[in-house]
Amino acid sequence: MHHRVRPTDGREALMKRFSICNFTLAAASFETQVRLLSGAGVPGMGICESMLPGERSSVELARELSAAGLKATICITETVSPLPLVHFAGPNDPKERVFELQSAIRRLAPFEPEAVAILTGPGGDRDIDAARSVAVEGIARVAEVAREEGVTLALEPIHRLDREDWSLVSDIPGALSILEEIGDDTIGLLVDSFNLWDSPDVEAHIRDAGRRIVAVHINDWSADRRSWADRQVMGDGMIDLAGFIRAAEAAGFTGTYDCEIFSDDGRLGVAEYADSLWSLPPEELVARCVRAWSDLARAAGIEP
Repeated sequence: MHHRVRPTDGREALMKRFSICNFTLAAASFETQVRLLSGAGVPGMGICESMLPGERSSVELARELSAAGLKATICITETVSPLPLVHFAGPNDPKERVFELQSAIRRLAPFEPEAVAILTGPGGDRDIDAARSVAVEGIARVAEVAREEGVTLALEPIHRLDREDWSLVSDIPGALSILEEIGDDTIGLLVDSFNLWDSPDVEAHIRDAGRRIVAVHINDWSADRRSWADRQVMGDGMIDLAGFIRAAEAAGFTGTYDCEIFSDDGRLGVAEYADSLWSLPPEELVARCVRAWSDLARAAGIEP
């Protein structure tokens, strides 16, 4: 049984719009994360397929999550894009990758997530038009399975400094152009503060995207940002996160703000940062994220 220590001073109401992604607590097991989030009064968990206990079914894990008072927010598949990635393992053949994505959607569906993230992947050696065609066709095929399973798919643009390793698109207009080409209005948009904070007119683009935004990742960017795996707790960096969230609220976003932090301690092979957040005791990192969200939500005018 999980015993929840309820937040005080009004934080409990603010927590309803907050969740923490499995990746943020990468040093802890799935079961430990469930216990820590439940105990801290965080009602949502961003589920990463790669961190699910392989010996247990999704149905069983979803029941455990619910019994602990948690809901699934943004899910992330192990294979995240039709086009192959530089940093994550997986098949090179887009058809095999699409099959893995479809299988992942079925595996994650029992959690009833708010959304499942998807990337295009980078162009690599392909001509840009050919790469785009592969991405568009692949995402469309994954979306077919998502509709069958009652799951919302959310396309995420990646920061322009990292797009050659991750994505064909690095801003909201670019992502919306992909969605327009797919022609499926059931696919939404995932906006991540780390990836979009300094793209031109980002707050206006968020507001203009309206209800197409179905998922939001929050995190921060340090002044000496070293890589895609060097994200910070909200408020410890340079991003105007209150403005970012106010724009999302103005767009009509009513979902959960999911804290997704990559802070490499060597396991990602990017670098081993001496100040890695992943080296902290997981309970300490949860407490820091909860305090940061409480301050941020109030600054952004989120109503309890």
